Amino acid sequence: AQIGPPGLELQSTNGVIKVKVSPPEANQRKKMWINDLSFKYNLVFWENSSHAQLQSKTIFPVDTIYDLAPDSTYCFKVQANLPGEAKQGLFSPISCVKTTQTAVNDLLCATNLSVLAVNMKFQLLWEKQGDQEVNYNVQYLLGFLKKLNDDYSDKWLSVPRCENITGTCCNFSSVITTTGFYYLRVQARQGHNKSCFSREIKVDPLKTNGIGPPGVRLDLSDTLLHILISPPGGAEGEVMRDHYDLSYRILYWKNSSDNEEEVRQKEVKQTIATVPDLSPSTLYCVKVLAFSKPYNKSSPYSQQECIHTPAGTTLSLIIFGIFMGALLVVLLVATPLVFVLYQAYNKIKYVFFPSCQPPLNIEGFGAQVFSSPYLAAVEEPVESCCVIESVAAEQGSQADLTDYRHSKQSSQDSGNYSNYDSAPGSKGSKEILEREIL
Repeated sequence: AQIGPPGLELQSTNGVIKVKVSPPEANQRKKMWINDLSFKYNLVFWENSSHAQLQSKTIFPVDTIYDLAPDSTYCFKVQANLPGEAKQGLFSPISCVKTTQTAVNDLLCATNLSVLAVNMKFQLLWEKQGDQEVNYNVQYLLGFLKKLNDDYSDKWLSVPRCENITGTCCNFSSVITTTGFYYLRVQARQGHNKSCFSREIKVDPLKTNGIGPPGVRLDLSDTLLHILISPPGGAEGEVMRDHYDLSYRILYWKNSSDNEEEVRQKEVKQTIATVPDLSPSTLYCVKVLAFSKPYNKSSPYSQQECIHTPAGTTLSLIIFGIFMGALLVVLLVATPLVFVLYQAYNKIKYVFFPSCQPPLNIEGFGAQVFSSPYLAAVEEPVESCCVIESVAAEQGSQADLTDYRHSKQSSQDSGNYSNYDSAPGSKGSKEILEREIL
């Protein structure tokens, strides 16, 4: 489907032309293009003369055309386009209107409006004409209202603390947010009957705003130079950090008259950077700028900050001192541990693996095993026995036989009692023994 021509209305007042465009199919009950806000309007106009030159401008449904010659006839035509669909509509019929002479009270108007914005602090500046006493009232309009097809002339609002002022500047930061865009104008008043509006100026906060220089602080530790960066805007600069995706370009150099060294550059995303391998007794200087790649913006460089490195020890002495300190700590910890392990090893070896055996007369005494004095010996059963020995001596007495038997009994284990004499047949054995001795 082809986009039909939009409607066009013109009004000439105070040397300017006010244009009002109605969308295609505005008066139709059934529409092909339902969303009228998706249209972009292209206005073509020219002065109705023999040397006319065509001018083209993208406008809102309700807009104002400035910089036209007074008391001249201009012709206009407009078309509705859909950039998303790559469609261009048909032009409306040509309409012509004659501009008026510049009104006398236009000399009251504020001129040359400009916006100075740094770190989301917005100032509107303008110039006054003549030396007459004039009061100013600064007004703003939410930008999306211009995209509507309605008249927005009664939607302008006054900026707080910028009403009936005599100065030529206004801080309008209180009405600005990071979403959308705004239009501002200045109304000049003289008395109760004369007033004039300046031209409008568009403000897109994130595009209009400028990035201020960051803050810089230097610190030293060992052989490192620490560069601490404060983002533009300080503690209240959350908008700067959250919306601009800031990076930092650092310039640093040795500030020495007898050692000219080139300036070195470093780029970081963080607000902390380090410079290694510093020379002792040297003055280092640093300056930093902030930049945003998405918005193609950068700040001025910060003020130059310098710091003097001490005449400290060389790096080899520092490394040697660290090594000796670590060695001392290891010795203090390892020596008690080795001593404890050595003592435990000796105890275990003494208990389970003794180095010397007890004498044979002690080891066999009572049929006990004394290989380990700390372990209880298992009691073994002992048999009653006697040893018969031949005595060569032919002389003896009964006393000798008695002493002999007594000695044989005493040599047995003290924990067992011998029943040798009371056992059957002991008397016969006694007689045989006496007979052999005799």
